[in-house]
This record gives sequence, C-alpha cells and structure tokens, in this order.
Amino acid sequence: NLGTAIRKKREELRFKVYELADAAGVDPVYITRIEKHGKLPSPLIMEKISKALSDEDLFKLYLKLKYPMVYDRIKPVDAFLDVEIEKIMEETGKKNISPEEAKKLEWRIARFETLTKKAKIKLQKITKNLQEIKNT
Repeated sequence: NLGTAIRKKREELRFKVYELADAAGVDPVYITRIEKHGKLPSPLIMEKISKALSDEDLFKLYLKLKYPMVYDRIKPVDAFLDVEIEKIMEETGKKNISPEEAKKLEWRIARFETLTKKAKIKLQKITKNLQEIKNT
C-alpha cells in the first residue's frame, strides 16, 4: 500500500504530516488522505513527496500501482541497477584487491553513477509526460 509506505518513511524521518505537506505543496489533509485512505496523488505531487522523503522507491511503487505499463518499462533497468549495487558492494568488501581489480571497480562505480543518472532523467521525463497526460 502506497499510503502505508509513505507514512512509514515519513515517521522514520520524524516528519510531521504538515511538514511533508509543506514540502509537497499540498494541504496536510491531502497527505492524510493518501496515507490513510489510499488516495493516489498526481505524478507531480508524488514526485515531490518522493523527493521530500528522499526515497525514489516510493515513486516506483506509485508507478507500479497507478501506471503499471510504465512501471514495466523501467523495471528491467531498476533490476539491473540493483544487481550492480550488489556486485560493487561484494567487491568493495574484499580485503585484498589488486591494483587491476581496484581499477575495474572504479570503472564499475563510474559506470553505475552514469546509469543511475540516466535512469533518474528517464523517471523525470516519465513524470512530466504523466503530468501532461493528466492535465489534458
């Protein structure tokens, strides 16, 4: 449930409802309707909520619920990034790595940063497109 996930993250960060509402530019009652009554916000408001809570996974959950076809398009990229994170974490956890392995790891981290930036740009474009569709 999106509302529950938002509330958990908000409480984890010790945000009050009115603080999140202020950051998203909406009335606190609207946040309560999302958290307690399952209201799905517009893409633009959801993007603001995700940014205020510093949690892109909330936006992905939103897409999965409200726009499953869009989510299906980004899911493979998301899964790939998760695998890359695991590989990088595994390699950085090694005690003894050669200079060659260190160089490969630096390359993998730089590549991951680039892929993450590209994925973020795509999400922003999707949000903009969804908002335009909603406004028509």
